[in-house]
Amino acid sequence: MEKKYSFLILAILFILVSTGSAQDNSIIKQVLSEDIASRSFYPSHNPDGILMAKSTLSITKDDELDKELLKDFDDSPESEPIFDPLYHFNYLMYSVNDFLYFQAIKPIAKGYKTIMPAPVRKGVRNFFHNLVFPVRFANNILQGEIKDAGTEIGIFLINSTIGALGFAQVAQNKFDLHTANEDLGQTLGSYSIGNGFYLVLPILGPSTLRDVVGLVGDYFLTPVNYVEPWALSAGIKAYDTINTVSFHIGDYEALKAAALNPYAAIRNAYIQNRKEKIKE
Repeated sequence: MEKKYSFLILAILFILVSTGSAQDNSIIKQVLSEDIASRSFYPSHNPDGILMAKSTLSITKDDELDKELLKDFDDSPESEPIFDPLYHFNYLMYSVNDFLYFQAIKPIAKGYKTIMPAPVRKGVRNFFHNLVFPVRFANNILQGEIKDAGTEIGIFLINSTIGALGFAQVAQNKFDLHTANEDLGQTLGSYSIGNGFYLVLPILGPSTLRDVVGLVGDYFLTPVNYVEPWALSAGIKAYDTINTVSFHIGDYEALKAAALNPYAAIRNAYIQNRKEKIKE
């Protein structure tokens, strides 16, 4: 049993790279996660002179979650300098995460995509999005967005019942209800709390001091984290990450190919993306 858990934990460390939910579900959050921290490896601009072409990233607009990803792109320049005092540590972590993506996450996600039909993968993504309802609901309340909090309740109830535990997004597709993807990092930002310094987390990817604090708070609102034993909980989150990445294979590669400095492009994109989400 100990060998089994040791192998699973090792596999998880290779699988959980990311960027990004969150935040629709943490992790991805994570190289390309849509979960907890709403992370993104997709650059929206580049104040350091790194130009990214939107046409190089083939993102599919299948549903509301994909539309949310497109919000990461913004051609407006970033006027504020990015505080990156831990550059050398951050660059090392970026390199480690990049290695893990190409050596573990991408091969696993490609194999998974090959054997798993798109409708099933989409249903799984919808299920995990529905599962982190408590994070979105609580942070809408904390931001004073009572109407959005009420909408989240409606979406959760409809998708959990008519939508078969959230595998089908009936509320979004049939009732035209829209999710407000909020997390604690955004909530702190709405209180005028700054980013602090930029930080690249081992395994989890780009973040800031403020968003790390947000991650800790959102952790306690994420149902999967209460699954026992711990190894099972970690395995579930790893599966969510692989499922999410299977929709975006090639996007990160396109970013690296188009950017003169991928590290700076990812850093700038993350900061700008978080800034735009706080404004919403």
